[in-house]
Amino acid sequence: MPRKMARKTIAPPRLLLPLALPLMLLLAACAEEARDLTQETPRPDEAEQAEAGKRHFEKLLDDYRADYVARGAHAKAHACVRAYFEIDEEAATRLRHGVFATPGKRYRAWIRLSNGHYDLNSSQDYRNDARGMAIKLLQIDGEPLETDDTGAHSQDFLLTSSPVFFARTMHDYNELVAAPRDLRGFFFPGWNPFRWRWKELLAVPKTLTPPPASVLDPDYYSITPYKLGPRNVKYGARPCPGRTANAVPPHEQDQADFLQRQLARELRERGACFYFAAQEQKPERGMDLDDATAVWSEKDSPFLRLATITIPAQSFLRPEQMAFCENLSFAPWHALPAHRPIGELNRLRRHVYPASSRHRRARNETRVPAALAFWCAAPGFSCDNL
Repeated sequence: MPRKMARKTIAPPRLLLPLALPLMLLLAACAEEARDLTQETPRPDEAEQAEAGKRHFEKLLDDYRADYVARGAHAKAHACVRAYFEIDEEAATRLRHGVFATPGKRYRAWIRLSNGHYDLNSSQDYRNDARGMAIKLLQIDGEPLETDDTGAHSQDFLLTSSPVFFARTMHDYNELVAAPRDLRGFFFPGWNPFRWRWKELLAVPKTLTPPPASVLDPDYYSITPYKLGPRNVKYGARPCPGRTANAVPPHEQDQADFLQRQLARELRERGACFYFAAQEQKPERGMDLDDATAVWSEKDSPFLRLATITIPAQSFLRPEQMAFCENLSFAPWHALPAHRPIGELNRLRRHVYPASSRHRRARNETRVPAALAFWCAAPGFSCDNL
């Protein structure tokens, strides 16, 4: 009798990817057309997702602790630097809300520059990663939605070097944080291609990119949307025109901390400058509030300048300043109502970020720093007019 031929098994991505990917994207686009993209879409399980998010994030902090418990995202700081944030005189009138209401007003600010990886031990500067810029404006006028752990009023803006992220929903984000090293399982959960995370997969190469020559070089984006008065926007920061960066010495390009060394050299010699801007939502162009995997096209809605960030020449490598940087907290909900975070991931962050901050401070037995007092403690940064 002839033998039966053995049945070959082919991995699902290799077999179905060419046909399934276009179909998945088409179905997703059709589903989005039925929604009002100017409004958030609450989930029926948001309370459960919030509790799961806090639980997974606290476990992530403990699983990847180094000599101390670091942040669960953007664990490695290159620096926290003193800066000024000045509202532009020519900012569009329709965008003058919240901290942008008074043209010419200048805020003192802290800016934390970082790598995006969650594991401090493997966050090497030469690896593909996202880079972060977290901005904290001090002495804002008005009552924020949430104060920081000192009870101080601040307005925080959290930006990264990518316009997208590869988690789309609260559930997706929680699954990613629960098993951050199992990316294949995250993108391809089982054999059903209708459950594979196609849009998230396509966002990865936009998120994890080769290192810049300097963390002062990239454009930075909020990824998630916010209110700006009555409007829905995303925020961004771009180097001011005319910037020239120092070349990285060849012997440093493969070193774990070369971006910090480069930043220290640049700020020792001269300051830096960024324009801070807002991109208005155009729902008719498919700009979704709840989808962090999608880029809002700048052709359809260009960024409009709101403020100028000035980082004066300074030194930031003193041990007490680096320790201050580790204990300083940034969160999107440290915000005036005029800048309320919106979208599914931001609603999750409202629960996860404070829980993460409290957890790592308890584990590290550290106190909450006074951001304004420390800002004023450096020579050349006068606070006499407080």
